[in-house]
Amino acid sequence: MLYWIRAGELATGQRPGYKPGSEFTVRRHEVEAWVEEKRGAGIVSIICLLGGDQLPLYTRALPQGLLAFYAESGFDVANIATPDGLAEPFTSQQYEDAWLAFQRLPKPVLVHCSAGHDRTGRIVDYLLARLENGA
Repeated sequence: MLYWIRAGELATGQRPGYKPGSEFTVRRHEVEAWVEEKRGAGIVSIICLLGGDQLPLYTRALPQGLLAFYAESGFDVANIATPDGLAEPFTSQQYEDAWLAFQRLPKPVLVHCSAGHDRTGRIVDYLLARLENGA
């Protein structure tokens, strides 16, 4: 699923293979289908917020790793890695890193964590505030 925040510029979504509940290894065909869906929606860049607790879910299916697979699939990629489940997941530097990544990446940019809510919402709120302030 993909949600446009600013049409043609900024979107959010879930990670490939996300299912509520316990986390399991993600299969390659799930990632490939996710990539095709996002590419079909016009996404050209990804800001991935997954950290070392969730990126390993992809190593069995994608020995090169999820981020490298994104790049091999033609996306420009940035990773602002932070673990899931933290009350305050990002440092001020990570927010700034996300802003700098958003500025340099070709648009439209998809921001995703796991479910596409908590971490993603915090980063998108920060990006929108910076955009509204003309930063």
